[in-house]
Amino acid sequence: MPDEPLHIATFTLTRADSLAYEQAAGRLSPLGVIALICWLGLCGAAALLVPDDWAGPRLSMTSSLLVLVAVAVGYVVALLLIALRQWWRARRRFRRPSEVTVSDWPDRLDLVGTGKLDAVRFADVRRSILTRTHLFLETDEDVIILPRRAFPEEGTIEDMAARIEGRPAAPAAVAATPPPVDPGPPSA
Repeated sequence: MPDEPLHIATFTLTRADSLAYEQAAGRLSPLGVIALICWLGLCGAAALLVPDDWAGPRLSMTSSLLVLVAVAVGYVVALLLIALRQWWRARRRFRRPSEVTVSDWPDRLDLVGTGKLDAVRFADVRRSILTRTHLFLETDEDVIILPRRAFPEEGTIEDMAARIEGRPAAPAAVAATPPPVDPGPPSA
């Protein structure tokens, strides 16, 4: 076991980092999908309540277009509610920016400044989510948010994600040397 961590990074976590987690991890459950389908069906059925004098006869082009517009409006309302819920949860996670220091050891992460977790073993991580901007680690107690901007070395966050998931780290890119060029004339 080495006496020094592999990496040490200090960074500031903000609501934007928490919102990035909410957007990356927030998937609809099967019950949520059923609720969304029922909501869209209700919006389409509400369009059928418009009198025939305004919408035209049933199954006509204008009536079908009205149903389509009502379903689209219902979908936009659902997306706005989902975004509002994500924003609300991100706001609760970080009331104000906080400075965090992470020490990356071969088998754990030491966190200073979070106020909740101190040392997190890689075996305690339930799920890791690697995005373009962050690495999110879900544990039983809380979520650890590691932004890429905290690790300036190329490939550091990918290697950490691979170690957490138990995969071997990706080999370093080997610089390909071009084949030697023969300066002589081609043989005839």
